[in-house]
Amino acid sequence: MKRILLSIFFIFTVIISNSQNSLDVTGDSVVYGDPSQFQLEAALSVKNISSNIAIVYCEKNVIQQNQTGTNDFCWAGTCYGASTLISTKADTINPGDKSNGFTGHYQPWGVSDTAIVEYCFYLDSDPNDRTCVTITYRATGISTDEQISKIEKIGSFYPNPSKEYTNFQYNLNSPSNLQITDVLGNVVKIIELKGAGERSIYLGDLHKGIYFGNLVENGKIIKIKKLIINK
Repeated sequence: MKRILLSIFFIFTVIISNSQNSLDVTGDSVVYGDPSQFQLEAALSVKNISSNIAIVYCEKNVIQQNQTGTNDFCWAGTCYGASTLISTKADTINPGDKSNGFTGHYQPWGVSDTAIVEYCFYLDSDPNDRTCVTITYRATGISTDEQISKIEKIGSFYPNPSKEYTNFQYNLNSPSNLQITDVLGNVVKIIELKGAGERSIYLGDLHKGIYFGNLVENGKIIKIKKLIINK
């Protein structure tokens, strides 16, 4: 009888320990924007709160969206189009560390709309060990209170799409690089950044298409911004 009780206690303990998620996800829950702007962008931070190395994938679930709207997301140094639901690359996060490599984007294409997208982050070793968050993209205009925004390490490109020049703002604690890459991952420009300010990038020497701005800090990509060149 004593052995049976110990066995039951052991099983119960295993179930309880496995119910603890290994990841903690924080960041934007609602983002606002005008329907006429190119895209709304949200950022998330994924922290490994376990004692093991976490190899983490991202899964997308569109809950609500206008038929004319499109969405995409970037994770682990790679950006994925609207048709991709699960990232093909994973981010490796050490115990106690966090990854700021996630951004979600919604393109309203001029239509006033509210889109709701769920993003789930899960372990390669255990897909059931996952943490999900929901982000609401409100492309319905910006009220006075909503115009107050936090300063990110790097802002979105503007104008975007662009032909010859695009601009961005930055606020950095340590010297970093902004790497402009094409869809194949080839680095086409590198901009050194330090401190805070605003920079302009010449795009006239690049071909028409989709590019990404990867903010690299201490050798690690911490932010990804999409850039479209339309000539």
